[in-house]
Amino acid sequence: MEAFPSLIGQPHVKEVLSRMVLHKTLPHALLFVGPDHVGKTTLAGALCQEVLGTKRLDRHPDYLELKRLEDEKTGNRKSMISVRQVRDLVGRLSLSSFSGGVKVAFIIEAHKLSMGAVNALLKTLEEPKGQVLFLLRAPSREDLPATIVSRCQVMRLALVGQSEIAERLVRAGFSQTDAQEAALHSEGRPGLALRFLKDSAYRAQRQTDRAQAEAFFAARLPERLRLVVELIPKSEANAASRLQKVVTELQAVARRQLFINPSSISFLNRLSEVRQAARHNINPHLALEHVALSS
Repeated sequence: MEAFPSLIGQPHVKEVLSRMVLHKTLPHALLFVGPDHVGKTTLAGALCQEVLGTKRLDRHPDYLELKRLEDEKTGNRKSMISVRQVRDLVGRLSLSSFSGGVKVAFIIEAHKLSMGAVNALLKTLEEPKGQVLFLLRAPSREDLPATIVSRCQVMRLALVGQSEIAERLVRAGFSQTDAQEAALHSEGRPGLALRFLKDSAYRAQRQTDRAQAEAFFAARLPERLRLVVELIPKSEANAASRLQKVVTELQAVARRQLFINPSSISFLNRLSEVRQAARHNINPHLALEHVALSS
């Protein structure tokens, strides 16, 4: 029987974890890292279910979850996980297990721990009282203090092949056509493939974005410059975020063209330059015009 069947891809990680569960050699702290939407939360949830012996984690008294709280005034997520939240978690972990077994604490956005929260967590993370399993999720180990990483066993999840995503979607009951289209739009992220199939508004937006990217790639310079404003409207509230999405779509289009048109490498190089520069508050329209000038 396949280990962790809800997770698409990641065979090595699944094999290692299933062996640990079988032989009862799970470490007291695991850190799941990797790109967004590749399955870190899915895998952590499946492992929690396996360890606690339940499909309903929300009803299990020994399952604890830590994430950013909502701001009561704005309704938005707060920027960080506070020291008070961590101290509350540590206090609850110090109590006896309701089931007499292991307690599981899942820190969903470990990279959002404030420095005070990190310091409050360190001792318990290194030497928890009783049977405690910590699961942490973050984009990369570099996003966390070394003091946290050193106390965890790191499990790295990677992007998944397009054909594997499509195959698993077909096995899940989706049509071959839908599965292949979703896999194409996922860029190796199974979570986005599933969202593409289940969220019609998201699907329509991705199809529009891809069509615009293809038109930009195929156009000559004057038309490309005109399309810059269409891809990132001046009314766009978060132009920097929009630039990242446009670059992602353009990269996908250019990669597909590499075998047909090797000169696409110049286009890809410009896109990589823009993605790097986007971290430093560049003008999104000027950045995209820079891409437009590539061959």
